[in-house]
Formats: sequence, structure tokens, C-alpha cells
Amino acid sequence: MKQMLRAMICAWLLAGWVLGAEAQIVAEPGVVDLGRRTQNTVVESKVVLVNAGKEAVTIYDVQADCSCTAGTLGKQSLGAGERTELAIKTETRSYQGEVTRRVVVRTSAGDVVVPVKVTVSPYERWEVSPPFLTLAPSVRGKEAVGEVTLTHLGTDAGEVEVVSVKSEPDWVAGAVARREGKTFMVGLAKKAVTPAGHHMVKMTAVTTDAVNPVVAFNVFMSVTSAVSVKPAPLVMPVGKVGKETRLKGELLGWDGDVPPRLELSKGTATIVGTGAEGLAFEIAVTPEKAGALTQLLRIYRGEELELEVAVILRAE
Repeated sequence: MKQMLRAMICAWLLAGWVLGAEAQIVAEPGVVDLGRRTQNTVVESKVVLVNAGKEAVTIYDVQADCSCTAGTLGKQSLGAGERTELAIKTETRSYQGEVTRRVVVRTSAGDVVVPVKVTVSPYERWEVSPPFLTLAPSVRGKEAVGEVTLTHLGTDAGEVEVVSVKSEPDWVAGAVARREGKTFMVGLAKKAVTPAGHHMVKMTAVTTDAVNPVVAFNVFMSVTSAVSVKPAPLVMPVGKVGKETRLKGELLGWDGDVPPRLELSKGTATIVGTGAEGLAFEIAVTPEKAGALTQLLRIYRGEELELEVAVILRAE
């Protein structure tokens, strides 16, 4: 009895396997590689779907894992050996680096997945690697360094140079450390004046390339300070429009000879004495409209920005 049951199961599995083998869709090519493309362009490609089985196949629909990619079929019913064209459109948008999307063709013989690969660059004649650099977390005033590679892709006979590298805000020093042919290795170093906080810094390289004279990329920095604020973030009590609301806090770890200077763009921040653990301060905000208001409390050591802390207020 057990042997008969095993034989029936094997026969059923074999029949299912044979049926799948007789009706299947093959994509040619199996992977679409669009190569290097610039941002905010639409790239079109074509794939041929072939019914390599012995039975007719119905194609139900075509889906993609991102709205930036879509596929359009030539026909939805394929007899044995028949083929149809799948037209694919991919938007590069503002992506950077290598991007892979999946186009899924749903058929009566199972799903067919066609990966679509593209390397997106914001510049026609420059490649930036990495396109987004994150420096290692560091303490304020301590060194943090990194490197970005700029490769010129033009075929001009003349020499192309990277003239200068600047940052905005001016918290990162940048310069060409070495060069190998058309590749420039740009060394980056966090400046001591960089305040504590999480910062996105825009780097701009000025070049002699006539087509892309300016190449920009971003650097992210996470900087800590011996100075901290309690509580953090500073969440104020729910306020009323047109009425002042206040919150008290403490500044911990301050070792300056003179008190810090506090700055709040929409409100006031004042040192009011000594608290239980550090310098006591008070912030006051009068909301002008209902809703959420988030701003930064900036703490200065002389003219240098020491620390930025989020101040959050909801008004009714």
C-alpha cells in the first residue's frame, strides 16, 4: 500500500513537471543591462518572450517593483514556439549609482522575472564614486577623513583638471590627493569648526571640462560633542496660537570660561543660572499658526557653533 502511494505521488509530481516543461516562457535576453545613463531620462529597451513549450500560454499582465519601470506587451496569447515583444521603459529619475528593477511577466505557465539594471549618474562626462560619502562618526574638533574618486569619461584630446573643491557649509576641506590618468582621488577632511549634529554637506568640484564644469556630491557627517542638552530633543508643551509657551532645560558638560550664546530663530533662548547638573536655560516660543513647528536651538562657543538641538512644538 505504501509503495503504491509513493508511486502515485511520484507520477503526480512527474506529470506536473512535464506539464511545466511543455508550457514555459523564456525571456531573451534574460537580463537587461542599460549601462550608464544620466539622471532624469527615460530609457527604452526590448525583450523577446518565447513560448519554448508545447502548449499555448496566456500572458495575464506585466508588473514592476517600482513605478519608474513599466512593460508593454505585443500580444498576450502565445502558441507553441511563438514569440512576442516586451517593450520596457525605465526612468532614471534622480537615482545615483547602480539600480536594479524587476519586471514580472505573469503567465498561465508561471511567472517570468526580467531584471533591469542601470547605472545612473548626474553627469554626462563624470563618474563619482561613491556618489554619497559617509564619514566615520567623530567627536567635535577631532579628525574624520574620506575619499571620493572623480573619473572623467570624455574623449577630448586636451587635459582636463580639477581646479578646486569646496563645501557648503564650509565644514569640509577637499583637495586632489593624487591623479591616475583621467581619475582624480579627492581627499576630504572634516574641519575642527564643524558643530555637533548630523550634517549633510554639499561638495562642489570645479573643473576645466566645458560640458560639466562643476561636479557636485554629498558628504554626510555625524559629529558628537562633550556638550549635551537635557532633555533632547526639546519637546515643548502643546501651545496655543498667539500665546507664549516655555520650556526649561539644562546644558551639560559646558567647560567654557564664559557662558554660551543661545540662538533660536523663532523664539528666545536664555541662560537663567545653574541647574542640578549643568547650566539652566529657558526657551520661549509664541506660535503664529496651528500645526507642528520644528526648529534648531543653536549653541555657540564664542563665534563657533558648538551644538544644534531640535526644538519641537505643536500648536492648536
